[in-house]
Amino acid sequence: MNRDAAITAINGLNSSRRWSWQLGVALGGVLAIFLVLQCFLPLRTAVLIGADEGFEVGKATLLLKDCKLYTDIWNDQPPLHTFLLAEVLSHAPSTMLGPRLLTSAFAVLLLSSMFVFCWCLTGGRVATMATLLLLASPGFFLLASSCMLEIPALGPTMPALAMLALGNRTKWPIAEVVAGVLLGMAIEIKLISLIILPIAVLLMWTRRPQTSAPLWSLAKSLLVLIGCMAISTVTTDVLVCHGDYLMHFRQSWASHFGGMKSLDYGSPDDHRFDWMALIRNWDLTLPAVLGVAVSLLRVSDRPSALVPVAWIGYNLLLFGFHRPWWNYYYVHTAIPLSWCAAIGIDAVWSKASWPRQRLLCVVLGLYALCVAAWLTERMILQIQLVRHSPQTYTCLFLNEMQRYKGQAHWLYAEEPMYSFHAGIPLVPDLAVVVAKRFWSGEMTDAQLTQDLEKSKPELILLKNNTQPRPFRDLLNTQYRLVYMDANYLLYVLKSIARPPGH
Repeated sequence: MNRDAAITAINGLNSSRRWSWQLGVALGGVLAIFLVLQCFLPLRTAVLIGADEGFEVGKATLLLKDCKLYTDIWNDQPPLHTFLLAEVLSHAPSTMLGPRLLTSAFAVLLLSSMFVFCWCLTGGRVATMATLLLLASPGFFLLASSCMLEIPALGPTMPALAMLALGNRTKWPIAEVVAGVLLGMAIEIKLISLIILPIAVLLMWTRRPQTSAPLWSLAKSLLVLIGCMAISTVTTDVLVCHGDYLMHFRQSWASHFGGMKSLDYGSPDDHRFDWMALIRNWDLTLPAVLGVAVSLLRVSDRPSALVPVAWIGYNLLLFGFHRPWWNYYYVHTAIPLSWCAAIGIDAVWSKASWPRQRLLCVVLGLYALCVAAWLTERMILQIQLVRHSPQTYTCLFLNEMQRYKGQAHWLYAEEPMYSFHAGIPLVPDLAVVVAKRFWSGEMTDAQLTQDLEKSKPELILLKNNTQPRPFRDLLNTQYRLVYMDANYLLYVLKSIARPPGH
């Protein structure tokens, strides 16, 4: 390449990284698509969108009733999201619209920062496609519309990476300070945010300034990042819950790393990464493979091209071997997968010119049509899934629970989401009864029965299945079955249960 061609290429690369009104319109369009799609979801009336919504609103509701996290309420996650959720519920206590819109706000932050991050490293066209592909990736839309921890945790994480990608414009490490503070806040929402730290370090290495001592410069930046992250984590924890999470970190450690102590409720090995998901989601996987190849070819000229390749490999390695793996973890893989897919599509797009590459244009056009039809159908199915799911006005046993609300102080429910819709708080220590509590030995059948006998919840809501309950004797002697359908059984304490016909 001669000197003039090199200068032209550099100028073209710089112009692709310059913010313009077209990029603002592109980002606004992506966010508008997300917000318009949300209008088709019954956010106010859907009983359940995300699988763990009941645990999150259950903890926040108990917090508003002066119960304390980590002592009264078992909780293996940091407190920031719970306290934000409690603040929302203090203003709108009877509807799920507020809690779900809180997640939507984090989703908007995530999509916006994803756009800026990709724009910094790979240009505006890739940024637009990557953000759209993330929005359309499997499960993202429903996860971004449900009151769960994954999207709120990623919300501050992506702006931290975007700050590091933007770099410092002064001699002060402002980018590292802001990124560290944001990562500390993300860790205070969910511990899984820590997995992004190696990617942040790699990004800092590829974007390090060309000084006489690059390694020393990188080490200083890393110390600032980690120091600010630690200070932010501790400060947030002290401000939010007076340091209770750090004092009771044992709950998190035992549930995540404490080892197996009981196999009565399965084991983490029963929940493995679904490798077939990569094949089913061919619309992302195929162009992502091409994007990985293109990025590897660019590494020698542009070290930051290594970041998407390392990110997707790191996530597949981490979640491929981590146990347990839950479906909503897929969003962590979807971010670099969408980015690599956008890089691959952009590379083909840049090569396609009519009529010289007529065949390539035709293949690209057919692929675009197939992907558009597939993504549209997937989005429609996600919306229909929620619209056809149980709604608050179709659950007859909620009306039955309302009859006893004035006399009921506590509820035990195997589906805790109904506690919120009924307006009856869960037994604090039994608000979060999940498999990992049994795996770690923190909860046993005997402990569950003992807690129920001690708290004597006025209502017990069980799933109508053949699973044996360790507290069957308690149900038979002190409770009366007042409602039964194909899915649920509702028991009421005999001392308040009304006789039939009254």
